[in-house]
Parts: sequence; structure tokens; C-alpha cells
Amino acid sequence: MVAVTNNTGRKRDVAASFSDATDGYLDGNTLKHGADLEQLIDWCHDATCALDVATGAGHVAGSLADAGVSRVVASDLSPAMVQTATTEYDGLEGVAVDAERLPFPADQFNAVTCRFAAHHFPDPEAFLAEVDRVLEPGGVFAFEDLCVPADPELAADINRIERLRDSGHVETYSRAQWLDWLEATGLTVETVHETSRELEVDAWLDRMAVPEGDRQRIRSLLSDAPANLAEAFEFQYEGDGDRLASYRTGVVLLHATG
Repeated sequence: MVAVTNNTGRKRDVAASFSDATDGYLDGNTLKHGADLEQLIDWCHDATCALDVATGAGHVAGSLADAGVSRVVASDLSPAMVQTATTEYDGLEGVAVDAERLPFPADQFNAVTCRFAAHHFPDPEAFLAEVDRVLEPGGVFAFEDLCVPADPELAADINRIERLRDSGHVETYSRAQWLDWLEATGLTVETVHETSRELEVDAWLDRMAVPEGDRQRIRSLLSDAPANLAEAFEFQYEGDGDRLASYRTGVVLLHATG
């Protein structure tokens, strides 16, 4: 049973949408590999008991187990994602839970991870409070998510497009916003790394099995995007110059301690 807090209807929709997208998340190279994934695992190198929040297809949880973490709990709002993670990777414990209401005692884990998921959380501050609660003193929080520029118009443009692609998308936030929330929660930020990654548009749409009508609307929005958005996200077009092939999206990695 999925434990949910407020926004129950929205969270059920998120769980359902990801239950339909397990294959895309399992096989997508953007999530399965990368120096960013290796960095998160490296930050947790001393961990013996780790929780991966919103595990998706289990790539972070599986990598933690492969790195020698003796107990790894793969948690997700979607039971189908939990099943995918625990089937694909040996040695994981799986549990379907709400990231904003973790059913674990205080000080339970010496590492908590969350990668490319927090933009689906209706209440990021509640999520961070739960991370702080279940993380033992001195434990590691290794976090990664998409991030938007500080410019509110650019941020609104990219979030509007993301919501068309992914019905569970709530908000992508700026690096500064995450740092403010972490400070307010009481977690100590040790390292901040902001980067970007290239996304191929077709694969990006395929991962969420976007219906054809919404694909056309998204491509129309991207084609008509203002010049500053195209410049900020480094739009790259196919040979004829009319069809967007890829763009770069901002990513923030944060290493904090409890």
C-alpha cells in the first residue's frame, strides 16, 4: 500500500504514470549511467545502510549495493517501480512509500539518496525534513535533480513544457532554492556542483510514452520558443533546421550531511 500525505490525487496520478513508464526508466541511458551517478555513489562510500528515495528503476540503489553498501532500501511511490528495481538489482529491499512521509524511525540510515525525482514532489520542504529525520547525525544526503535558471520567465517556460511531457511534473527549482531549503532544514551543504546534460528530444518524449497529440504541442512550443530560451538551453536542430534534435538542461548535485 502506498502511504500518501496531502495532494493524494496528484500523487496517485504520479504513481500511475510511472507504473506505465517502467521500461523507459529501466533502459534509458540518461538514467542508467553517467559520471553524475558515480559522484552520488562516491559521496556515500562510507555508508552501510542507505535509503534511495524515489528509486525509479533502481539505478542508484543498485549502484549502492554494487559498491558494497550492506543494506539498501529502494523506495518509490509507484509499486511497479519498486518491483522493477528489486527485480533488476540483487540484494535490495523494496518499499512503496511517499517521499514526504517516510515510514522509518529517526536516525535509521547513514546515507539517503535521491536522483532526478524531486521535481515530482508537491512539498519539497516536507521531503527534506523527512530526509533530515531519518538520517543519522553525520550521515550523507546525496541529491541530484534538474534545475532551472534564476530567471523566472525561463523557469516558467521550461516547467510548462515539462508538465506537458510528464503529468506528474510539479516544479523544477533553481539551485538557489534548493540551497535555501537545505539551510532551513538544518542539513549542512558540503558540496554543490551545477552542470548540464544533453537530452535527445525523441528519447526524452519516449521515456514517458507521451501521446502523439502532446508531442506535437511540445514540439510546437519548442519551435516557437523565445531566443533567450533556445540560447540558455543550447537548442540543437536536425539537418533541415526545423526540427529540434536535442537541448541541454541544467542539473544540480548536492552533497549534504545531517
